[in-house]
Amino acid sequence: MKVYKFRLQCEDQHDVVREIEIKADQTFKDLHDVIVKTLKLDGEELASFHITSDNWDKLVEITLIDMSGDADEELDRDDQVQTVFVMDETKLEQFLDEKGQKLIYEYDFLQLQTFQLELIGILKNHNNGKYPKVTLSKGQLNLQKNIPIENDPEELKKKLLKEFNSILSGDLDDEPVGEEFDY
Repeated sequence: MKVYKFRLQCEDQHDVVREIEIKADQTFKDLHDVIVKTLKLDGEELASFHITSDNWDKLVEITLIDMSGDADEELDRDDQVQTVFVMDETKLEQFLDEKGQKLIYEYDFLQLQTFQLELIGILKNHNNGKYPKVTLSKGQLNLQKNIPIENDPEELKKKLLKEFNSILSGDLDDEPVGEEFDY
């Protein structure tokens, strides 16, 4: 059985690097789980992998859960094309087969964390060890919460109403910065 060796880097924290070995017949969910564990993410958020081109252009998405809804019942089953791939149903070897292939992993779409993965090696599994496993861990992920989440709906309503009233009354600083233009 083949073993894939990935290098994972955080898009905006380049000192965060992991190398992960995983069997080719394991699923994207297995890869997701080891990433969540090694980066100490909470594991409660949505995530997706994207198979990419050599230039990191997204080509195919593999999601944690299927959010596509029901299939179009007017189509025959043979005419329905699978456009949604779900992590726990999709094996790595379905999309990966050569060194150098690239993936993007996105975690928590409200406070997006983006990671780049590259398949840096395809090894032979000689000892039937336990996979997936982390073989290199450098740097600690610094998660910054960019969006304040208000747990109290009444407090949120007050803040939004205050902001809305400020906009209506023109209290916000809408002065142009830089050059002024005559119309």
